[in-house]
Amino acid sequence: MLNTGYGLFLLILACPLWACSYEEGRSYYRAKQYEKAYACFMQPENRQNPKAWNTLGIMYNNGYGVEKDERKAVEWYMKAAMNGYAVSQYNLACQYEKGQGVERDYTRAMFWYEKAAEQNNSSAELNIGYLYSKGIGVPRDAQKALYWYRRAAAHGDTDAMTNIAHMYYQGSGLKRDINRAMQYYIMAVEKDHPRAQYLLGEAYETGRGLEKDCSRALYWYKKAADNGELLAMDRLGQIYSGGLCFQARDQEEARRWRERSFRIRRGWVSSSEKP
Repeated sequence: MLNTGYGLFLLILACPLWACSYEEGRSYYRAKQYEKAYACFMQPENRQNPKAWNTLGIMYNNGYGVEKDERKAVEWYMKAAMNGYAVSQYNLACQYEKGQGVERDYTRAMFWYEKAAEQNNSSAELNIGYLYSKGIGVPRDAQKALYWYRRAAAHGDTDAMTNIAHMYYQGSGLKRDINRAMQYYIMAVEKDHPRAQYLLGEAYETGRGLEKDCSRALYWYKKAADNGELLAMDRLGQIYSGGLCFQARDQEEARRWRERSFRIRRGWVSSSEKP
């Protein structure tokens, strides 16, 4: 007589050893357990999931748990993009813009950026604005750049807010408007954007657009520097070294900020690490 317990054991062996949802795979990915994440995303239940395809593209693009292969990354991005996944449409556009895994093609890059932007992807809107602002792959057009930056800003993109502020502050392709520039800088600063914090500090130091106030300038420079903004670290080094902005000369403080900036530029520390 067949032992029923033994038969059940054989049945279990005949089945897959484990099932893994997309969410479990993402947990492995966030924990940098990339081999487990890869195995999870390749499970049958994830083979029709554009989010899993997109993450596989990221893994191949960066060599996370697999051998780096930008062509395979493009294949996964394309698969998800063709299925309407906006994040993959954006990632695919970036590959075309940079020429990574495919021949550089700004027309195709713009096509996929626009597909993602149709779904209100703020990163795609930001990049379209950038391409128009610089005239990369399209005629340079400040008004179109401003339109796309505003769309991205409306969707919460702080880089777009800062870029709009910079355009108004410099008068880049449109009428200079310091008040509007300050409005957008402050919008970005309220969301803790490092470059906006630096530029707001600069406005306070120079008195361009705001009443000159060195104490506020130093406050925003330090906020920006603590958030990893290299220009702010450099400026703090200059201020303390030269005794500028009503500060006593402090070579030790100047050295600390200069060394911090140098180490980040050399890749020895992360910009997110505090000095």
